Amino acid sequence: MLKTLAWVYAAGFVGVFLITHAPGLTDAQGYLFGLFKIDPIDDIVHLLSGLAGGVVAIWAPGAIRAYLKAIGVLYGLDAVVGLTQSRGFLDLSLFTQGAGAPDFSLTNVLVNLPHIVLAGIALAFGFGKSPSRVRSAA
Repeated sequence: MLKTLAWVYAAGFVGVFLITHAPGLTDAQGYLFGLFKIDPIDDIVHLLSGLAGGVVAIWAPGAIRAYLKAIGVLYGLDAVVGLTQSRGFLDLSLFTQGAGAPDFSLTNVLVNLPHIVLAGIALAFGFGKSPSRVRSAA
C-alpha cells in the first residue's frame, strides 16, 4: 500500500511539472489554467518531490514513511504559509519577499487545497501504524 502511495505521489508531482509546460494550459502571463502562477522554483520542487517518490518506491521502500512524513510536513507548512502569509514556503518567497497578509479568499484556499490534501494524506500514512504493527498488537 505504501509503495503504491509513493508511486501516486511521484506521478502526481511529475504530472504537475509536466502540466505547467504543456502548451495551451498556461496563459501569456504564466498562469496555469489562468488561475495561478507556478514559478520556476515551484517547478523544481514539484519535479524533485516526484523524483524522490520514485526513488524511494524503487530503491528504498523502507524509506517511504520518511518520504511521506517529509512531504506531509513540507507541503503542509507551505499551505499554512500560503494561507496565513500569502507567500510560499517551498518556493522561498516567504524568505525573499517577507511576510504578507493572511488571505483566506476562495481563490487562495483553492490554490492551497491540493497541498492541504496531499499533506494530510502523507502525514496520515507516514505517521500511521503499518498493517504488520496492527496485527502484532492484536
